[in-house]
Amino acid sequence: MVARLFRLRVAAAGGLFRGSVTRGIRVAILILLCFAAAALAPFVTSWLTAPGSLRTVLDVMIGGVVLAAALLVPFFDNRRNLVPRQFAQFPSGAGRVAWGLLVTTVMSWPFLVMLVWLVAFWCARPEWQASGGIAPLALVLAALFAIVAVRFASGLAQLIVGERYAGGLRLTGGVLTIALLPLLVFVIAESLRSATNQVLIDAAGVLAWTPFGAPFAAIADASAGDLTTAATRLAVVGSTIVLLAIAWFGITSRSLRSIERPRDVLSARRGLGWFERFPARPAPVIAARQLTYWQRDPRYRIALIALPIAPAAIVAAFLIAGADVRLAAALPLPIFMLLLGWAQHNDIAMDSTAIWEHVASGIKGWADRAGRLAPALFFGVPAAIIGSSITVTFMGDWRVLPAVIGMNIGVLCIATGVASVFSALMPYPATRPGDSPFVQPQWSGSGSGTSQTISMLVALVLSIAPVWISAVAIAEVSFLGNMWALLFGIGFGLAVLLGGVAIGGRIFDKQGPEILAVTQIFD
Repeated sequence: MVARLFRLRVAAAGGLFRGSVTRGIRVAILILLCFAAAALAPFVTSWLTAPGSLRTVLDVMIGGVVLAAALLVPFFDNRRNLVPRQFAQFPSGAGRVAWGLLVTTVMSWPFLVMLVWLVAFWCARPEWQASGGIAPLALVLAALFAIVAVRFASGLAQLIVGERYAGGLRLTGGVLTIALLPLLVFVIAESLRSATNQVLIDAAGVLAWTPFGAPFAAIADASAGDLTTAATRLAVVGSTIVLLAIAWFGITSRSLRSIERPRDVLSARRGLGWFERFPARPAPVIAARQLTYWQRDPRYRIALIALPIAPAAIVAAFLIAGADVRLAAALPLPIFMLLLGWAQHNDIAMDSTAIWEHVASGIKGWADRAGRLAPALFFGVPAAIIGSSITVTFMGDWRVLPAVIGMNIGVLCIATGVASVFSALMPYPATRPGDSPFVQPQWSGSGSGTSQTISMLVALVLSIAPVWISAVAIAEVSFLGNMWALLFGIGFGLAVLLGGVAIGGRIFDKQGPEILAVTQIFD
């Protein structure tokens, strides 16, 4: 099995050069540039820094980023990785398939580039000779970790996501990458202007106790004579490798005994926009329709354009009043998240021409509620992550990033959960489909001011808890405090969101005919 897979790996590696001569030359030049960059990178840090703490910090940071990429990149983009299900027809057991895929990973261009980088690391660090056998062992463990991490991440993504949602997973990875770019720029800028490089030292101190940075930190500890700490760090890496390997064998076994849910070949899947990207179930179909509305309906576009105005006005007022810049930098995003989620509190009225389909077809209320929240969450969660990175860049302290993310995502989830209840409980007239977004229909009954006021007050009251905990974590910076703020903000927000969907769904089930009657009056 290993021999067959090895030949397949060699053929796949050589397949990059197939095609025209120009393509082959272009691929060859690109691969040579990758090898050259991998070989020169360790020497560049050697030329820029003298042996000591700063070089050690850079080694831990760079090595940690490379090993983290070996775990994360294959999870979000595994198009070039072999799938265990492809070998289900082979007369081999799950163990042999898993072992063959694991061993033959060494025959791939990314691993060969990484191998060149590790060898160059050893050659560029003559001070590592003092570590004895720790340095070679640590580098071998780093290579093994990369191999197991690639197989585990790609196998897990292919098992739980499959080909149907692979595009969405790649999009998520791209959003996260964009979100981390402001943080990376801030860390580099802070390091260049700081005489003590405290930002890098703190980050490397945390990374050194993770499987990503531990191999490189262990070499530095062994070179300094601290063999106990070096052995502990290597134990962290070794135990992680064992756990990932066990998980990989389990993933392979499950993949060979299951298949991905097939698509309906009789249904049209082309030219349907968002509908072809969602499964044919009530909540996803409603989500696809709502996303289509947000993309094409001018009423939603006008509201989306107007949302940033209020946060900008509030921040300008705070700055004119002489408020602290850190406070002014932290305010816009949670206000925007609150307004984005709260804007869904009257979505039934905005969708008045289609709500009868839900009532007539007997769709469960929770499916209606969950599907309608898709646009706010699809747009809000990436905006919260990216905006949080920008916020901490202006605040000047990357350590508070978890608290800021927890606060913003928590506020978004709370506002959407409250909106899910009031959308079914207190709908009021809204601009009719096809009318100008600046026209408001007349309505003799009460409800618009009451619904807006109560829903906003409820969202504000429920948002106090995550905002307060995050504010404390930002004021008194600590790792545990920020992680608690992150977990509490997301957990509390999700609890309110799920509760709002459940309560709003019950209201929709009980008052479906009344809601339908009210929406027909709007039209």
